[in-house]
Amino acid sequence: MNKPQIIDAIVSMLEKRFETAAAAALQAYEAATDKETVAENKYDTFGLEASYLAHGQSQRVIECENDLKHFLATDFKVFREDDEIAMGALIRLTHDSGKVMNCFISPCAGGQAFECGEMNGILITPNSPMGKSLMGSFLEDEIKVAIGHETKYYEITYLC
Repeated sequence: MNKPQIIDAIVSMLEKRFETAAAAALQAYEAATDKETVAENKYDTFGLEASYLAHGQSQRVIECENDLKHFLATDFKVFREDDEIAMGALIRLTHDSGKVMNCFISPCAGGQAFECGEMNGILITPNSPMGKSLMGSFLEDEIKVAIGHETKYYEITYLC
């Protein structure tokens, strides 16, 4: 796996996410301020609902922009096989069932999927249940992740 290419793919995904959020916010704003949304009677709440949607979308734009800025401001190192897993680690986990999952320890945007060529992965933040189990672990360690009432076990099979 080429880590610089993967970082570029993540940046592209975060930029696209921001652009999509900005377009949705603009559309919601236009709907909220359109003359067609003026209430015709006291039961007509379309304009009020549109303004709530516009506010929510503007909050999402701020969140997406902050995620992008935070990711770009982070210095990601290349890990050696004997390094402890920390921020910026690109890892592969293998579940007991044999299912493989690629993860990137990110300062933000946890749960977002990314693609780089044939590789798919997911961003994991250090504060998530998976992130807490991974931080400080090493290659070939087995980690335990409790999600709800279920506990899953993974082996760390790759670190970069």
